Amino acid sequence: RKDQGRVVTPETQLVIEGFPRSANSFARVAFNRAQKGTVRVASGLHVPAQVIRAARWRIPTLVLIRRPKDAVLSFAIRDPISVEQALKYYLSFYETVEAYGNAYVLGTFEEVAGDFGRVIQRLNDRFGTSFSPFRHNERNVEVVLARVERNSKRKFGEAHWENKASRPVAAREDTKRELERGLDDPEAERLLSRADAVYERLTSS
Repeated sequence: RKDQGRVVTPETQLVIEGFPRSANSFARVAFNRAQKGTVRVASGLHVPAQVIRAARWRIPTLVLIRRPKDAVLSFAIRDPISVEQALKYYLSFYETVEAYGNAYVLGTFEEVAGDFGRVIQRLNDRFGTSFSPFRHNERNVEVVLARVERNSKRKFGEAHWENKASRPVAAREDTKRELERGLDDPEAERLLSRADAVYERLTSS
């Protein structure tokens, strides 16, 4: 029930979805900050059903994507999940939404982090919308990251927010190196290769 406000409905004006740890929180907060009025945004459920429904209802949609290795390691740090499970989740998401590629704009992690205003402009060009682009300067980025940090602390609590936060935190590096060794497993290598392939197909189209 608490997630109902994030579910796409026929009244939704924009959908922002992607695998966890792919700049979802930054994109949502930055988008809302840039708008002059209220826009009904459905985001943050991290399931392809959101994208499929938006495609059927012809709702403007932004799908976010990050390189598989970086995304799954970051996700496995945040949640009690193996790297192999995270890779299967990544594949389930992107191999499903791949079939709906003509119904959304794709934004890479680097594009969102580097010039989100340009990504919003691509949405406007694709869907004929008039969303206000985010002014991607140092001041606005810091305000957005501070808001993301406050949201993480409120959601997960002060004691656990560093592993859960949707912004870079140096304390996670040791855990990341430990999890990275799990990618040497043959099954994980196979899944990662498949995930790399879908990433390349989506970002090169």
